[in-house]
Amino acid sequence: MPPRTPDTRLATTFIPTEHSHPAPSIDPLKNKLPTPLNVCIIGASRGIGAGIVDAYAKALPPGSTLVLAARQSSAPQVALVSERAQEINPAIEILSLPIDIIASSSVGKFAADLKQKVKSLDIVVLNSGYSGPVVLNVTEGNPQDFQDVFDVNVQGTYLVAHHLLPFLISSNGAKQFLVVSSFAALITSGHIANAAYCISKFAQMRIVEFLSGQYGREEDGGVVSVAVHPGSVLTEMADSTVPDSYRDCESLSFTLLSAKNGPNRRVDLTDDVGLCGAFCVWLSRDRKTWLNGRLVSAKWDVDELEAKKEEIEGGDLLKLGFRV
Repeated sequence: MPPRTPDTRLATTFIPTEHSHPAPSIDPLKNKLPTPLNVCIIGASRGIGAGIVDAYAKALPPGSTLVLAARQSSAPQVALVSERAQEINPAIEILSLPIDIIASSSVGKFAADLKQKVKSLDIVVLNSGYSGPVVLNVTEGNPQDFQDVFDVNVQGTYLVAHHLLPFLISSNGAKQFLVVSSFAALITSGHIANAAYCISKFAQMRIVEFLSGQYGREEDGGVVSVAVHPGSVLTEMADSTVPDSYRDCESLSFTLLSAKNGPNRRVDLTDDVGLCGAFCVWLSRDRKTWLNGRLVSAKWDVDELEAKKEEIEGGDLLKLGFRV
């Protein structure tokens, strides 16, 4: 029997045109959100999270509130992100609150504090994630590392949904729950098949599907839950864990500065750190219920994606499946 096409190849070829930088169709400066919104971004201290903050700051109209959340230890970085966002858009309110998504008590307190700060909640963007050391085989590595990855990516996603969805539903607003996920959820082998990260992202995606099934219908809450692959971005975490086999791809014709390994190392992590934020803003411009419970890529051309709307809904595509 011939081997089936890998899921990662299906994912990266589903939309013919991909972008490494925000295309004009999703540029937040050209895609202003139509009404004031209260947006909560969890994992907002650096990297992709900071890019998401910048994107919403560019797109939100006056009267909006942007809530930045991260661990207390990241408070100095959050302050810098908050200052930059306020410079981008002085007409919005920006708040910062601490959260530790692996602790139910912390997420519960965050939800209670948030209700005291804002009257309603329109959008939650969960960006917090952890890859752990790259361990390809389950018989290798430290089991605690595996647990730590699951605590953040799976338990953390559950806790944020558990504590914040009631506020999101009761607010009767945009009702979007966006999760920065990864196409790593589709990987089962290869030189970047980090077992803990890939399996945890698979489980995280299932949570998004569960949320869609349980709260997606209007009578059940009307929440639009979407998982977003942010592209391949050279974040601090990626730079500290990516294996040399991924850096030294001979087919690449470019080089990037790598803080860990010095200059002139070939790196296949070249997507713009602001790409995911721009895509999330595009998702927030209207209620894209046809993407509820699905895994999409920030790299995809959105015009081509929208052209596949009927195909996606008709075939219930972009979800995890069991082939028979």
